[in-house]
This record gives sequence, structure tokens and C-alpha cells, in this order.
Amino acid sequence: MSLETGIDTVDHGRRALIDAMADFFRILDDPLLDHAMVAERTGAVFLAMKAAFAAEDAFFAARGLNAEAHQARHGALILAYVDLCKKVVPKIKNLKQAQQICLEIYRIIDGSLYGHLKDEVQEYRALLRDRPQVA
Repeated sequence: MSLETGIDTVDHGRRALIDAMADFFRILDDPLLDHAMVAERTGAVFLAMKAAFAAEDAFFAARGLNAEAHQARHGALILAYVDLCKKVVPKIKNLKQAQQICLEIYRIIDGSLYGHLKDEVQEYRALLRDRPQVA
């Protein structure tokens, strides 16, 4: 997987997050798509995001590394995601609205969150190169 960092605990959280993102995308074609289903799946992405970011925080803390900027990026991603979901998910009244809102949310997930995960890979790999004992 191109998003693997080489750090088991971090990669485990990332895989769970990517799985949650994929599950969210899969519901677009469900003819029973409704407010409850969207809320459930956006919640699953949120929980996976929190768990993945917590694993990363623990990795940095266990090694005494300063991760304030890293944590700030995660906080901004979580805040943007939660704000968007709070604004749009309650507006779902029918299948068409649910599909449109899912697409809007998925654009954010794909552009911001997935992009962030992809961008971090090199940072983690550099940490492993610079500090081989960290693996």
C-alpha cells in the first residue's frame, strides 16, 4: 500500500481509516441511502480518523518528539470534517439529497484527508531513516 509508513501502529490506524472512507464511498449506489445511513458512515469515518490520529500522537509521544504542528494539522482536518457534516447531513430528506451530500463529503475526504495521509508518508519514512531504532 502506497500509504504505509513502515510503522505498524500508525499503518494499522491508517488502514482502518481508509477502510472507513471506502465504506462511505460504497453507499452512494445504495437505493436505500438516507439520513441515517449517511450519519452512520460519516460517524464511522470520524471515529476512524480519531483513532488513526491518536495512534500517530502516541507514536510521537513515545519517542519524545515534538508533534505540535502535526497535531494541529490533524485538529484542523477533524474540525473541518465535523463542521461540514454538521451542516449538511441534517439537510438530507431524500435519496437524491443524500447522494449529493455524500459526494460533497467525499470530495472533502478524498481531497483533504486522503491527501494528508499521502503527504505524511514521506515524513514518517524520513523519521525511520533518520532514527532506525524507531521501527
